[in-house]
Amino acid sequence: MTGTGTGTDTGHENGPEPDPESGSEQGPGDDAGPDPDKEALRAELGQIKAAMGLREEYPYWWRWWLVEGIGVGLLFPLIQFGLRDGFSYPLIALVVGVFLGHQLALWRILKDYEKPTTGVPSWDAWNVTLIAGILAIAIGFGPVTDQLAFEYTMTAIFVAAGSVAGVAYLFMGQLLEGYDIRTADRYAFYVGGAWLLVLVAVVPHVPFLREWAFAVLGIGLAIHNIGSYVVLSRV
Repeated sequence: MTGTGTGTDTGHENGPEPDPESGSEQGPGDDAGPDPDKEALRAELGQIKAAMGLREEYPYWWRWWLVEGIGVGLLFPLIQFGLRDGFSYPLIALVVGVFLGHQLALWRILKDYEKPTTGVPSWDAWNVTLIAGILAIAIGFGPVTDQLAFEYTMTAIFVAAGSVAGVAYLFMGQLLEGYDIRTADRYAFYVGGAWLLVLVAVVPHVPFLREWAFAVLGIGLAIHNIGSYVVLSRV
């Protein structure tokens, strides 16, 4: 007699085999979900911080407007008096004292700030570029100004230097836009540049203002810079 339990049963004693296409089989420890992308979160946080503006990322900027406004508001009229009446020793000492005090205040502001990781344009490089442009114009105008009366020489230098400074302010405002700096900080430079160009275009046509051109420039800059400080310190 032959037996019927010959092992021909095709059932699976250990349960059904997993479907290879279902992807439902998990190894040990695979029940947890994927970890958040920490790098993506960190990048997003950096973008949020960058959009918060210079007061948060670069706090010396809005304080700089106040120091610069007071400095040029005092220095330029003193230089104007020297150009008109001559630079006496007391006046030279006063000009040097105001200049050094102004630079010391700026240095202390720069020393105390914490540079952001996102970076912004170098203020020192911008200033060096501006001064280099003004010096190049003053030297290049030499043969021309030698043929002019002193008053017209000063007017020519005033217009040329003021125009370079105005364009530099406008360029800085445009440059800051590439660093996601807030609109208020950029417009401080836009307004400052436009104001400088207005001054250099109008002052030479008004005899009284032309006689005091550098004093008018200093006072005009002081009004804008101190006004920018008041606005930026409250936004």
